[in-house]
Amino acid sequence: MKKVFYYIITTVAFFVLSTISVLAQPGSGGGGTPPCDPDDPVCPLDTWVIVLVIIAVIFTAIHLHRKQKSLQA
Repeated sequence: MKKVFYYIITTVAFFVLSTISVLAQPGSGGGGTPPCDPDDPVCPLDTWVIVLVIIAVIFTAIHLHRKQKSLQA
């Protein structure tokens, strides 16, 4: 059980960390992009999306662990 759990966590961490580097924009040497208006619908996603993904993975792992535990009892 622990082995499978560590395998799943490692796989998820690999995919999350590899997507961060793939979606990163190359440096332009300039000041970067200007800040956007939060009310603008074209405004890019904020970095808090990563936090939401991590929380979702944690809640999913907890839910699946509890479900597995209830099936064994």
